[in-house]
Amino acid sequence: MYTKRILMAMFFGLLFLSTQAQVKETEAEVDIHSLGLYNAAQWKILVSYGKERLAAGIDFPLLRMRVGYAAFMTGNYSLSLTQYKKVYALEPENNIALYYVYLNNLYLNNTTEARYYSSLLPDESREQLGIKKNKISGIQTEFSYKMPDDTTRKHAQYARLGFGIQLGYKFELQQSVALFNQVINEPRLLSVINNRRINISQKEYYGKLIFAPSGTFSLLGGYHYLYVPFNNIVHNDQIVFAGARYTSPYIHLKAGIAFGKITDSSYTQFDAAVSVYPLGNTRLYSITRAAYGNDFTLTEIAGFGISKKVWLEGNITIGKFSNLLENDALYVYNDIDEKRMKAGGSAYISLSKKLLLSLNYTFERKMKFASNNFYFNQHSINGGLSWTF
Repeated sequence: MYTKRILMAMFFGLLFLSTQAQVKETEAEVDIHSLGLYNAAQWKILVSYGKERLAAGIDFPLLRMRVGYAAFMTGNYSLSLTQYKKVYALEPENNIALYYVYLNNLYLNNTTEARYYSSLLPDESREQLGIKKNKISGIQTEFSYKMPDDTTRKHAQYARLGFGIQLGYKFELQQSVALFNQVINEPRLLSVINNRRINISQKEYYGKLIFAPSGTFSLLGGYHYLYVPFNNIVHNDQIVFAGARYTSPYIHLKAGIAFGKITDSSYTQFDAAVSVYPLGNTRLYSITRAAYGNDFTLTEIAGFGISKKVWLEGNITIGKFSNLLENDALYVYNDIDEKRMKAGGSAYISLSKKLLLSLNYTFERKMKFASNNFYFNQHSINGGLSWTF
């Protein structure tokens, strides 16, 4: 019995030593095997193989860089970003890792984060990539035609012109001017002269400043002014907002607050949003946004790419609201009729590398001002163009 115990102890000791030796041997083999897959351009196999080896605890920068490049070639920019960021954290002098951290953020439409990392690239790399410290980043135009099915609300038009300016690598200023026109008949607005023909010719200015102190965290703040005439009454609405955004490879988190006056009444809104990119790219994404002002609203957005140049998106907002701020207070819903639901769909078409066409349809269910549950519908068609420089 004693001899048997000794033999068993020797067996497990040799097994342990063999396992330790195998770990060292496996690490060398992983290096050779991953290099072979890399040279053979077996990207999908390399991604799977590399992830398994990393999960098993075999971890070295060259393996992560090979997995990161393979993920990039298969279009999983989030996975690629994860690998290259870890390498760059370990090796800050690794300009190849830094370059792919920048490039993956760019392909994920994380333009603020990409600009931050571009500031860390060598001067010659920025020159080769055509990255400038200060420039006009883009121009946006959009036009919307709104068609309510209530005869006391005439068709409305909304037009906006916006442009962005890069103020260095870590600051961006976005500005817009907009016009909204509609004629309404509302005899319940007793303080308005000629209330059966109220000509609303609303004018707006919007400005937002974005600051990126790091490659994952950004701060934003801005101002929105609206000149809203109701015949003899003019409302000068002003909104100030501030927020923060955290960007990880697969998930973006955002929170903000806006406050000011809408129709001469104080208004405060809190926002929180979560964006998810499950495939590691923009071919599939979802955005969940909650807002609390006078009431609570929840917005769900889902988008997917049907080709390399066409994306489709659906959205729905539930909850009643008279006032609502969207897209960092770029859009202000401030009409007198209370909304009960808003839903729609969009198509985004890449006409060229720098030109994007957007088409949108929106359906809104509204309750008429000061009425006893009298509802009507509104249909909106929107088109826009965005140039990126």
